[in-house]
Amino acid sequence: MKKLFIPVVFATVLLDGCGGGGGKKQSPDPIPSPSSSSRSSEALSSSSSSSSSSSSPNSSLSSSLSSKVSSSTASSIPFTLTSNSFVPDAAIPIKYSCFSTEVSPHLKWDITSDAVKSFALIMEDMDAIAIVGYPYVHWDVYNIPGSVREITEGATLRAMPAGSIEGANDDNVPKYSGPCPPTGTGTHHYYFALYALNTETLSVNRNKAIKRSEFETLYASSIIQKVEIVGLFKP
Repeated sequence: MKKLFIPVVFATVLLDGCGGGGGKKQSPDPIPSPSSSSRSSEALSSSSSSSSSSSSPNSSLSSSLSSKVSSSTASSIPFTLTSNSFVPDAAIPIKYSCFSTEVSPHLKWDITSDAVKSFALIMEDMDAIAIVGYPYVHWDVYNIPGSVREITEGATLRAMPAGSIEGANDDNVPKYSGPCPPTGTGTHHYYFALYALNTETLSVNRNKAIKRSEFETLYASSIIQKVEIVGLFKP
């Protein structure tokens, strides 16, 4: 029994630890809290991935994902993404994680183009690759109307933009799941990727998490522009 018990517990800790939604976890080690101000990230194109050049060991992988986007994303349309909840490339406060209330963060963006008909959002933990073998999707939202420029804090499941769809994440729930990495796995990098699209609606499988790489391949012809910001969390 002892030989069987140990690996079962170990596997459970690793798999549960990448996502949220499973109840409160033991509080993580203290990390510096970012200021309440926010800053814009640069728009990403097939030849540029400035947000992905943070200290993440997977930054080269993120850059390669961006290169898969249709050449139409090499647009000069200014596209910025900010948050009142965390400062890009700084710590995500514990309230947005599974160690606390796990509210979804505030996000705000700016783009001016008549070609934009809708937006899609995907949040991934790139450092989960070393644990589960793939980027862990924490939040994916589709068919955000083209007139929308903001998702309010705590919006998941209750106050999302009208017409938008929250798809299943890698916790198999259609909502935001906050950072929840296993203790001892270092700082995790959470990529919030926002896509400006030339179509009002996408036909997506709401019961399956869609990775950024998959999204950029499946909907390359619909992507006008892309922008990313990165938040950090250490258990």
